[in-house]
This record gives sequence, structure tokens and C-alpha cells, in this order.
Amino acid sequence: MSGPESSTEYEDTELGRDIAISEDTREYYDTLVEEEDSPFYDVQRKDLFMFAVGYGRKRAGRVPNSGRHALFNQSSLTEQQEWIIKSVAVYEERDPQVLRDEKLVYKIAREYANGGVEELHSQYVKPGDTLSEITTDIIQMGQGSISSE
Repeated sequence: MSGPESSTEYEDTELGRDIAISEDTREYYDTLVEEEDSPFYDVQRKDLFMFAVGYGRKRAGRVPNSGRHALFNQSSLTEQQEWIIKSVAVYEERDPQVLRDEKLVYKIAREYANGGVEELHSQYVKPGDTLSEITTDIIQMGQGSISSE
């Protein structure tokens, strides 16, 4: 991790009110939380977003997209969820100074969530047992993080 002599200059920014995503990405969220046979049926969008951040971080990577459509209000995140988002940004940037730039912190989380929700949606719409496949993925990711420590 970078120390005080970090070469990156971060702007002091504040996040806007909403976590915004593209229309296409919004459709992925809507499908996953509204379809009764989805493993994410009736889950709050902010909770699916948080899952997608982690899933995207491990499986899909960052996928940029323009945020024009509000997914949820940032203030609805719990303190734990906010710290997870901040932790992902610090890990990604390897510099705790990134926390000064809230817009960048949430941009990183949104991009991981974009990749994660695209992957989850593609698993949901393909034939097979989506819940079983996602569960297997999660177990493998957990075993990978345990064995790599």
C-alpha cells in the first residue's frame, strides 16, 4: 500500500444523493429482483448491488458504464456497506488517500457491480440451475480466499 509519499493526487469530492447506473444495467437489476424464479427475487436493489460488487470483484472485473438512472439512494446504505465499498476502493487503488475522493470510491464500486450484475444476469437467463451455479461460485470464491491467506 502506498504511504504518505503517494504519487496519486486525489480530489476532495463528495458523492451525490443517488447511486446511478445505465439503463441496460438497471434492466439487469429489475429482472433479477422482480422475476419470481430468480435467486434474488424480492431482494432490495442496494443489497443486490453490494453482492454484485463482491461478485464482480472476483468474477467479472470492472465494467464502466454511464450512470443516468438512480438505482438507490446512497444514504440507504448501512455503515457496514459503506465500509465495504471504501475497502474495495482502497484495495483497488492501494492507497487510503482514495477515500478523499468519494466519487472515485463509488465509481470503482459501481464498475465492479456492473460487471457482477451482468455476470449474474447472464447466469440467470441461461438454461440450468442458476442458484446452484451461483452457490458453487460463492463456495469456490470462499475457498480461494481462505487458501490464499
